Amino acid sequence: MDEKNKNNFPSQWPMRLTVKTVIVNKEGKILLLKRAINDKTNPGAYDLPGGGLEKGETIELALKREIEEETGIKNISIGDVIKISEYPKGHKDLDHLKGIRFIAYVGEENESIKLSGAEHSDFEWLPLEEAIKKLKKDGFEGEKRNTLIKAREYLEFKNGLDNWKRCLADFDNYKKRQQKTRMNDLRYAAENIITQILPVLDNFNSSLEHIPANHKDNAWVIGIMHIKKQLENILTDNGMEEIKLKAGDDFDPNTCEAIEESVSDQKNKKEEKEKENQNKIARVVLKGYRIGEKIIRPARVIVK
Repeated sequence: MDEKNKNNFPSQWPMRLTVKTVIVNKEGKILLLKRAINDKTNPGAYDLPGGGLEKGETIELALKREIEEETGIKNISIGDVIKISEYPKGHKDLDHLKGIRFIAYVGEENESIKLSGAEHSDFEWLPLEEAIKKLKKDGFEGEKRNTLIKAREYLEFKNGLDNWKRCLADFDNYKKRQQKTRMNDLRYAAENIITQILPVLDNFNSSLEHIPANHKDNAWVIGIMHIKKQLENILTDNGMEEIKLKAGDDFDPNTCEAIEESVSDQKNKKEEKEKENQNKIARVVLKGYRIGEKIIRPARVIVK
């Protein structure tokens, strides 16, 4: 913060609060500023973007203003507080100066930096470890170095937490895939068994179609029909569903298979070929079945 802004703090304020930030780009590099040589307090020292609050400002607005004034960066995402800086108890400046240190993010490494020449003369984007090594362990740079160390701890924790969340998400997806695989396996097994049983059901249907009308109430016939119903119930319980069709329905190639086409004469045949979607089912020869959306056997039909 320049001398002009320092003068904005009324003398009656008991404490001056500074806000600074560790700015991280998408490659994980840190923005370090270098104070101008003619700076009165810390010439040539490495610094972090930020400064003091002006009267009537919120902390976030003050931080964004300082970052823009010092670096020209406008689009920045302010993150969490990573450190509270203050002098130890008993120090003469304990009640005079305290600081809040944030972490913040920009999208690109080559973010256009426009330094305020009066305060800073140079800048660098550096890997975090390299940035820490650049700074002295005491004095003005020492506080900034400690802030970077806190930023490292924060990012390690955050990355670990993010990895843990990703692991949980991956495990949850794995469980869903396993459940889907088991369901598919069960469905395939059921489909395989149903496919083998369908000819038996077909034989039941075929046999019952030829029972004379005067034998319909025969106890033996009723027993056979009961067995057929039990078989159908077992197949239905395992997901099988009959494709409901009857004479007069439209022929659908997705659910039907035409095994014979009969026409009354050449004239009718020609007319049917000239018209679209006029094919109708004349008779269902063999019932079709599905499991869910999958057709396990199309209905075999004769079309007009």
